[in-house]
Amino acid sequence: MKPCSFKMMSMHTLFTVSVLIAAIFFASNLYANEQNTAKISSWWSFFSSDAEQALILKVAEPFVDLRSGPATGYPVFHVSERGETLTVLSRKTDWIKVQDSSERIGWVSSADIQKMHNTEDQPVALDEPKFGDYTTHPWEAGLLTGDFDKSAVNSAYVGYWMTENLSLELWASQVLGDASESKLLSLNIVHQVFPTWRFSPFFTLGAGKIFIKPKATLSNESERNEDTLNVGMGVRYYLSNRYFLRFEVKDYKIFTNRETNEEAIEWKLGLSVFF
Repeated sequence: MKPCSFKMMSMHTLFTVSVLIAAIFFASNLYANEQNTAKISSWWSFFSSDAEQALILKVAEPFVDLRSGPATGYPVFHVSERGETLTVLSRKTDWIKVQDSSERIGWVSSADIQKMHNTEDQPVALDEPKFGDYTTHPWEAGLLTGDFDKSAVNSAYVGYWMTENLSLELWASQVLGDASESKLLSLNIVHQVFPTWRFSPFFTLGAGKIFIKPKATLSNESERNEDTLNVGMGVRYYLSNRYFLRFEVKDYKIFTNRETNEEAIEWKLGLSVFF
């Protein structure tokens, strides 16, 4: 990590920046609530308790396969024929766990579910999350890897979309350097400029802590914990209706008790999923 030329900021300044980030969050959320006229719909509304009948499905095709697990690699152990009823139990990605009238429990693909009828002989309307329908994925998570000041870094995050353009993300990273091993925790605000684009740029601002543990055999320095601020930008590319690639670059400012502060440049690439 390289020394930076600006003077060390006080904890009071860091607190002020944190308050500013929080203010942006609440102001943006309030604006979104006033401007948003669209209703939020999601696939799990299919399993809501509006009516118990919504959980009972009737096979409308000649037959449907019941598998022992939620993937095509699991064997088919039973075939339900047209007219038989299935009770929906739960969901895992694109597979629905069901139980038939003989209490056999198996898994059916969501594609087959959408070919079934409800108890009133109406086609099932299964609302699937898809690209462009951003109200259906308030949560996302991902794993990324890359470089932090010429050291390998591995990161994981979880984010919540407060509005169509703004999300709040919690990050945890591990930096494996030659002279030290560091852990980094941060809370970030992300602004996605064009949320309806498949190739979508974004900007990020955050604050956190870095925990630096020197390797005893290579350094005489003691362990230290420092405050950090970061600013960055990146792009997201949607691969399918749930998965996207994420690439980003961040500039970290690390506030130390020494005569000079430090800075580090980080870049990461990884795979994320929304749900």
